[in-house]
Amino acid sequence: MKNVNQSLPEFIDSILEIICLEKGLSKNTKIAYSKDISLVFEWFENKNISFCSANELNFRELFSFLQSKNYKPSSLSRKLSSLKQFYNVLKAEGYIKINPLNNLDSFKKIKNLPKSLSEEHLILLLKNSKNNLKNIEQDNSVKKLKFLRISTILEILYSTGMRVSELISLPLSDFITINDFLQIKGKGGVYRHVAFNKESKKMINMWLLYRSSVEKFINNKYIFPSNNGIGHITRQSVYRDLSELSKSSNMVSTDVSPHKIRHSFATHMLNRGADLRSLQKLLGHADISTTEIYTKVQSKRLAGLLNDIHPLNKINLK
Repeated sequence: MKNVNQSLPEFIDSILEIICLEKGLSKNTKIAYSKDISLVFEWFENKNISFCSANELNFRELFSFLQSKNYKPSSLSRKLSSLKQFYNVLKAEGYIKINPLNNLDSFKKIKNLPKSLSEEHLILLLKNSKNNLKNIEQDNSVKKLKFLRISTILEILYSTGMRVSELISLPLSDFITINDFLQIKGKGGVYRHVAFNKESKKMINMWLLYRSSVEKFINNKYIFPSNNGIGHITRQSVYRDLSELSKSSNMVSTDVSPHKIRHSFATHMLNRGADLRSLQKLLGHADISTTEIYTKVQSKRLAGLLNDIHPLNKINLK
């Protein structure tokens, strides 16, 4: 068996580099994995156990300890997944003979139904954002920029279901010609296509026309520059503008966020007949199980629909 000839932090980083290259993981995922691995190895060190000689019993004791510290099932599952991948590479590289985590099952993850807005609420937000544009004075450039920008952002978020982090980093060069589809870079550096509807394309064109007239935006490479013209708009700015729009629409500001708009897109698409695989591609989910959570939302709607319209509900068989 091979020996470890590096310091522990360097060794962990070298193994994680292999995992990231093989799995196409993002920098943030690598950081999360590194924290998980380092925490575990520190625990082993305190018990005078070499991480290369740790066995299944050692890991079961470790996870019992973590459970006693009230770690959430989702956090425990992530740690287990990180460790399994890490030890798979250790085995492949010849540092160990067997993966001691092979028989450990993932911790049951309690999946909460995603919160979303109704179609009526989304339509109200979209209408009010456009009304704000109509009602501002022509010479009020500050309000025009703000209202036109959030109206365009709202249209894009709802028509594509993209993450706010994906939206704010969209390069202007992608919009030289607006087509029905746009290729974007999502989580883990994976590319996917998102689709625009007619109204969102119309709003994008309006924004681009206005953007080209703002001098401080001319040399900015992002479609949504920051207010000072340097870099792109922040997620906090998007949240703030959506919150103000929701308040002006007599809605609770905490009920409206980019993430809830993404959930609303997914829920409304399923309700209107979209298939799960297509929705998975549009949302950029690596695993279909992530998309399947929306079927729980849809099943509630279908149960209500069945009670409302099934012919047997109108017939007394007694």
